[in-house]
Amino acid sequence: MSKLVSAAQAASLIGDGMVVSVSSSSGLGCPDAVLAAIGERFDAEGHPKAITTLHPIAAGDMYGIRGIDHLAKPGLLKRTLCGSYPSGPSSSEPPQIWKMIGDNSVAAYNVPSGILFDMHREAAAKRPGVLTKVGLDTFADPRHQGCAMNAAASEPIVSVQQFDGEEWLYF
Repeated sequence: MSKLVSAAQAASLIGDGMVVSVSSSSGLGCPDAVLAAIGERFDAEGHPKAITTLHPIAAGDMYGIRGIDHLAKPGLLKRTLCGSYPSGPSSSEPPQIWKMIGDNSVAAYNVPSGILFDMHREAAAKRPGVLTKVGLDTFADPRHQGCAMNAAASEPIVSVQQFDGEEWLYF
């Protein structure tokens, strides 16, 4: 039996409310066909709905690889935690994800990329989360913005914890 599946088969494995991690460096290595298949499945079936995406680096670009824009549909994308978002020349239309962020149609968080990479490692090791000093007293600190990019991002994703007499951020 082959371990390879089509983009449509991969998209069919994603259920409502799941977290989808996207490994990409803008357009480089972006699983664009799979992201397109998820968007097409949503258009056809109304599922998956209310998913969360997590990607340390922008998934897609403004040069032909749509990436996360395939998922930038109300009802499909509920929340996104990203180290960066697609960008490109100012002469181009902004990606749809930016419109959703500006309209508060998606809860958007801008998490430092290193923390997102660490979150992947901790999840793979079945550990509860990331304890770090990165982001203390910056926009990532919950006493400031807590990584939130818009009003829709009201659910906290980071907290301040005391450990060994020092302050740490816990993601």
